[in-house]
Amino acid sequence: MKFAMPAAILTVPVAVLIVYFVYRPDPKFKLPKFDEDLGPWTALEKKTLAIIVISFMLWLTKGFHGFHYSVTGMTGITALILTGVLKWDDINENLEWGTALFIFGGGISLGLAMGYSGAADYFANLFFPLIQGGGWLLLFVGVGVFGALVTNAMANVAAAALILPIVIPMAQLEGVDPRVLALCLGTATSFAMLLVIGCPPNAIAYSYRYFKSSDLTRVGVVATPILLIILILVAATWWKVLGLV
Repeated sequence: MKFAMPAAILTVPVAVLIVYFVYRPDPKFKLPKFDEDLGPWTALEKKTLAIIVISFMLWLTKGFHGFHYSVTGMTGITALILTGVLKWDDINENLEWGTALFIFGGGISLGLAMGYSGAADYFANLFFPLIQGGGWLLLFVGVGVFGALVTNAMANVAAAALILPIVIPMAQLEGVDPRVLALCLGTATSFAMLLVIGCPPNAIAYSYRYFKSSDLTRVGVVATPILLIILILVAATWWKVLGLV
């Protein structure tokens, strides 16, 4: 959080602004009016808030208790069901199961296939020699660009898992702190805005058919280089202040 939160604080609103300017809102569409009378908090609302807050706190404190993020997430969902906040039918009917399984199953399988077949190493060996010997900044830029492109072809988890074992030895050879490239890759693989398959949120939003896949690509072509530039600027300034680079 210390290193990456400033990048998130900058990139999230910038991404929203890019979508706004690429697709200016049509004034004929209005947000629905919220007519419900807001009274005192109900017991159900208090239970919901408590479970969500506890789940987030458990996510943020994994280093202390050791529970995996998936365990924390499923525990939170189980608590919501057991306390009556949600019913299983709500989850079953409203979650895009097909999309989630397609992205996670398909994306991770594609990533594993690239790893076991040697395709990932082949592309890395073509790309990374171009940036060797150029110092931490050139290495950072290369890893960021490579990660942002690869993550659009598979799940971002699979992309990071594939690329990280390749770039860590490069960092050590260049005398660069491996955390620099690990943080760069973890952030850059979140810039999956070119293709629908890039990450589950893209596919879930796309499943409602409010936009075409080409619409997402149109935003991604503008957003991806801008977000990468912001990440590089944060690394060159904030991370330098913290002594990481």
